[in-house]
Amino acid sequence: MQKLPKTFGPGKLIDADILNDLFKQAGQQVRIFENARIDQPNKISIGDFSQIDEGVHLFAGEGIRIGRHVHFAFGSSVSGGGWCAIGDYVSIGAAVRIVTGTENIESGLTNPTVPSASRSPLRSSINIGDHAVIFTGAILFPGVHIGEGAVVSAGSLVHHDLKPWTIYGGHPLVPIKKRETNKVAGLAT
Repeated sequence: MQKLPKTFGPGKLIDADILNDLFKQAGQQVRIFENARIDQPNKISIGDFSQIDEGVHLFAGEGIRIGRHVHFAFGSSVSGGGWCAIGDYVSIGAAVRIVTGTENIESGLTNPTVPSASRSPLRSSINIGDHAVIFTGAILFPGVHIGEGAVVSAGSLVHHDLKPWTIYGGHPLVPIKKRETNKVAGLAT
């Protein structure tokens, strides 16, 4: 039987001792795969049992706080230079874009190749509540708050705050129905 090339095999995890040295805080049993790109890990806190897959890009900007039991799927990213806070038990699907800042096109030139005196970037924050689910290919724009337990359908553009325990979809993004908390493990009353 032919041996698989390394690129076809399972991903390799970064050693926990390295995580503890590099990150602002890394909880118990955090799993980060090699080939994730993480800029300024000293500005990132990651809670217990969270996982960052290969191909994920995290650009810390003003900082990132990732809760417990959070999963970032392949190809997802946080960028923009602002602040990002993610609650516990959150699922970030493949190719999700969390954008915490942008360029101000009315007040100067744009892009990081331009001298900073000629730019006016807008930095903001994104907050994602506990138990939220952001499905594949969604884009979250600066300044939004995703309520606890909210669900964002695949390919959605999120440009306004989302109410807790509500499922959203469509273009433009609208509430589709309420999400039942009694069906979420650990929340049954």
